[in-house]
Amino acid sequence: MKKIISLLTIASVAMGTVSCTDDFLDRMPKADPSEGNAFVSYETCTYYLQSLYTMFQNGQTYFQGPSMVNGFAGTSTRDTYSGLVVNYGTGYGNLYGNANAQVVPASNSTYTAAYTFVRRANLLLSHIGDPACTDAERNYIEATARFFRAYAHYAMMINWGDIVYLDHLIDETAPELKREQNSRLYVADQIYKELVWCIEHMPDITERNTIKPDVVKAFMSRFSLFEGTWRKYHNVDESQCASNNWVTGEQLLEACVKYSKEVMDAHPNLHMGNKALNKIPGCGWGELATLEDLAGVDEVLLYVHYVENIKTHRIDHYEHIANAQLDLPQNTVNLYLTRDGLPIGNANVKYYKYVGPGSSVDDLYEEATADEDKYDYANADIYKTFRRRDPRLWQTAMPPFSLKSISGNEYTTFGPDSPWSEYLNQFPSRGAVVNADNNSYRIRSVNSTYDRSQPHKTLPSANWEGVATDNVPNTQSVTNSTQIAAAREAGTPVRAGKDFQRSKSGYFVWRHHQHWGAQHNNTAFDISDKPLFKVSEVMLNYAEAMFELGRFDQTVADATINKLRDRADVGHMTVSAIDDSFDPNRPKVNDDNVTIDPKLWEIRRERLVELMCESFSWEDVRRWKMAKHFVDQQYCGVFVENATQVMRPLIDGLATGILNPETGLEYQSAGELEAAGNKGHLFTYRKPADGAGWQEHYYLNPVPLDEIALNPQLHQTPGWE
Repeated sequence: MKKIISLLTIASVAMGTVSCTDDFLDRMPKADPSEGNAFVSYETCTYYLQSLYTMFQNGQTYFQGPSMVNGFAGTSTRDTYSGLVVNYGTGYGNLYGNANAQVVPASNSTYTAAYTFVRRANLLLSHIGDPACTDAERNYIEATARFFRAYAHYAMMINWGDIVYLDHLIDETAPELKREQNSRLYVADQIYKELVWCIEHMPDITERNTIKPDVVKAFMSRFSLFEGTWRKYHNVDESQCASNNWVTGEQLLEACVKYSKEVMDAHPNLHMGNKALNKIPGCGWGELATLEDLAGVDEVLLYVHYVENIKTHRIDHYEHIANAQLDLPQNTVNLYLTRDGLPIGNANVKYYKYVGPGSSVDDLYEEATADEDKYDYANADIYKTFRRRDPRLWQTAMPPFSLKSISGNEYTTFGPDSPWSEYLNQFPSRGAVVNADNNSYRIRSVNSTYDRSQPHKTLPSANWEGVATDNVPNTQSVTNSTQIAAAREAGTPVRAGKDFQRSKSGYFVWRHHQHWGAQHNNTAFDISDKPLFKVSEVMLNYAEAMFELGRFDQTVADATINKLRDRADVGHMTVSAIDDSFDPNRPKVNDDNVTIDPKLWEIRRERLVELMCESFSWEDVRRWKMAKHFVDQQYCGVFVENATQVMRPLIDGLATGILNPETGLEYQSAGELEAAGNKGHLFTYRKPADGAGWQEHYYLNPVPLDEIALNPQLHQTPGWE
């Protein structure tokens, strides 16, 4: 333990991406490094490399997902920019709903921080001939430094396009400080060639959870898919590529296929989860965000490791308490397929009636065949909306339930046959049984120890004080018990009660929420590891690149998407069944009115769902040129079927709290709402007015004013002049 503490404190407690084997720790130097002693041996160089690994640590918010950050948004920061997830605490639905995001900033820490890592890498590379070590060790040091240099430039390129590319160490007199940016084509070519060099020269060392050849290949997969599709959908002129021998978009897609396949072949097994403990469908997918230790999970190629009492985070903690600020809008919920693998608008989609518990989870339902028992998944109360849907939805947004009574840390359910217990019956119970006859349970109070015997997701949920959430959906408004009882009597599932685990839309995000962790008020005790590179992402990259190259078929679907669906307990994709009518609600064109093939949309849908709340969607919707579709959407929440007078005070709205889809505002009076049948979706945010929403130049960031002041040769990003 002393060795671990020494490593983590000397290397700035945020590390966790280096080995934990004793022999590796024994090689760590005892003194702080300087340029004079940092590069004398393999051991001192590996110590220096730790400063590069901090690129993936808490506080960095600019690298394409996952973005490891502390705070209310957790790893979902960039998903709030795309609008797939909403940070309602900021008062707007997405990045460009904020007026401050529509002006050129004076400075941008993303811009400067990336060059900090470039300089660190270049400093080491300028001394690459210094250390006394073997050729293999020198190659490892150089390849690792090159990897991080490539990643920092990539993070700049996806945000700004043209950037100043630096492949050598500079000082304050360097001409690079007073010249214009390199073209995006050149930068991408340099990143590509850098990664090829790393793959060809990096030895596969024995230390776990370090940069290895398969990690580099996974990054190549990510980078090449991004840039290859960006060039296609943004109509990038590649006429300079041939004369300069720069990599083309098609070559990048071929690289994505090549290296993705190599990673998939080397790591064929997905994490399927502890089904004995976490008795919910698709638990393997959910566990990747909640496991205490990702060591030994073959699917995870690189992760941030947290250590009890040494290095902790608060991502899970924030999802338990009143500070939580993330929810899903209705349009995101509509993305999720049914358990049968069909879009909710498909003509063959099935409907189900809840009939209560039986011998298995599947016995809870029977298929509804009568027309009066069918419903629209997108416009039905949340119990029906969640019914037999992709379990990844259940582990992203907390499923609905209601408790009969609650006192302190004890609660009573309505019983297993109650409609309010539909999802309580499908999750492990939270707390200890007090009285089995009346379905009474007790939530444990504050406890600063870890209970590894607890499942990672349980219902009902509770905050860190041991108090149960008494109803989900739990809206922002807090109301009295009489109003809550009246709303329940009216059959309305949307209520307000607790001041924690509440949301604006009614779809409360609990992606990292786990119940085995240490409980404590306002303290960072969480130690669940967080993945950085996963084989599941690589599979999705491969599937999409194969489609773009015209080679996607059932064999590819079975090797990628259907393996992911097997893990999630969702029906298989049958490629031949996907035609123009497969999902009548799918977006038909992108921002340039380019037709979206229905098979490509299903590949993209799978990606959005599989990587939900991991900060990938912002880059995805931008490279697909679909940001206008996602960002300018009409945001709204759960559907309320009985929005009566007694219900309206429970909804956080200035008028009725119910969206009028014709105006994009709330119904302004009880009469208007009554004329609409006293039903509708919760109103959350206005849709941008014409001309005030997404603009073409938003696809790239503006160059900060202070950078142009320092270097007047920099050109401003087009559209931001």
